[in-house]
Amino acid sequence: MKKIYKAKYLIALCAIMALTSCKKSFDEINQNPNSPTTAPATNILARGLITTGNTLFGTRLDIYYAGSYSGMLASIATGDYEYRVDINNDMWNNLFTGMSVFVDAGEKASKDGNTNLQAAALTMKVYAAQKATDMFGDMPYAQAFKLNDEILYPKYDKQKDVYTAMFAELKTAADLFKTGKGALGAGDFLFKGDAKKWQKFCNSLRLRLAIRVSNIDATTATNVIREVLTNPTDYPIMTSNDDNAYFYYPGVAPDEELWFEDSGVGNRAYGSFRMGDVLISALKANGDPRLPVYAVPNKFGVYNGYKFSSTQRQDPLNTSDNVSQIGDRFANDSKGFSPYMNCAEVYFILAEAYKRNLVTGDAAAAYTAGVTNSLKENGVSDEDIATFLAKPAVNFNTATSTQLQKIGTQKYISLFKQSVEAWSEARRTDIPLMTGVSQNYAASHNRPPFRMSYADQERTLNPDNFPFNVKVVDIFWGDQMWWDTRTGVN
Repeated sequence: MKKIYKAKYLIALCAIMALTSCKKSFDEINQNPNSPTTAPATNILARGLITTGNTLFGTRLDIYYAGSYSGMLASIATGDYEYRVDINNDMWNNLFTGMSVFVDAGEKASKDGNTNLQAAALTMKVYAAQKATDMFGDMPYAQAFKLNDEILYPKYDKQKDVYTAMFAELKTAADLFKTGKGALGAGDFLFKGDAKKWQKFCNSLRLRLAIRVSNIDATTATNVIREVLTNPTDYPIMTSNDDNAYFYYPGVAPDEELWFEDSGVGNRAYGSFRMGDVLISALKANGDPRLPVYAVPNKFGVYNGYKFSSTQRQDPLNTSDNVSQIGDRFANDSKGFSPYMNCAEVYFILAEAYKRNLVTGDAAAAYTAGVTNSLKENGVSDEDIATFLAKPAVNFNTATSTQLQKIGTQKYISLFKQSVEAWSEARRTDIPLMTGVSQNYAASHNRPPFRMSYADQERTLNPDNFPFNVKVVDIFWGDQMWWDTRTGVN
């Protein structure tokens, strides 16, 4: 572990010192005339956004891995859950490198007295940490960024403790934003310097974490949600699509949207990245107007998703002619976006919290707002939104399914292109119910993977702290996440 964490620190340091030559940095921040060795905090923030964004929203994780596990996407060229040691190591390394860069950005901003940027950096550190722990489970956190304290072999924290730390850090960030000062600068690729939107993002992220742990720790979830909702002035949240945390790309090589940039998606002639059956089925079931936005009809004019099963490679509907490609808004726009979080998700969190009586509120109104905002951001007209909301299977107050199932289904659909988040929600709620498992594992398992395998290098680089007691089965299964309380799954 000494070598890897030292390497991570050096990578981060080199990134900070050499941002002017970074391929993925945009021109406006590619200059630092004041110092040859120290970059402004805003540049460091930018480096962290790029490092984590390229990992979380690149095709490897967002389509091959979590895309398949979430039932939203698939690579029909591979036709299975792909696992490669080097790629798995890279994802682990990049997320920890990103977190360390955000720590550096926050420390630099704090020294500068820029509390807005300090809070933004801390928010993003937690954002990356939440993704990492929801992918891997227990992980180094409290000691992971203490190289200056000569902690070279950080201990692994239980996922419960990681969440406790993340809640505390987001509260710190939220309180910094209340009286924050200082400009976010040119490195703010998410909100273009709008500190108010960062503040909303921070508090919305607090709600995401709260609902994630609500089945295992309802008290903490309730306390966090109540604190945020009862103090709207101090702790505002996302309320419209204008608040969405979306990373938009300039659209000129090499700064093109990640899915478009991968020719397997952007070039429709031979793209192998396709839609998954679970998402396509959910959209088709209710005549969802987002279907033609999310997907492209197959060669025969039909919407069809790749279906994982014990016979998937023999299934004639799983061929390139028969499986729908990804819609233009998400995969065929060089100026497209990577979605960190949207307001629709926030409304669905509120709807669930109200329906489960975690806090008091109007679940129907929150649910309707969630559906409406998801449809609006996908270009659906007001008339079609009204028609869709009136359908018995969609309308909150009809009895075609439970209201929590409706909340979960619509939340899942709204998370398209946020595959790690969609996979996490499916693991937490079993909505939508996914029993189709990749052919190589279908005989042994009744649900998609529970986890990512730990980076293989961790076993040898930090053997005294590596959690060898964690049960791992077939690389992807074994111990469930701490917050995954489902029973009868394997």
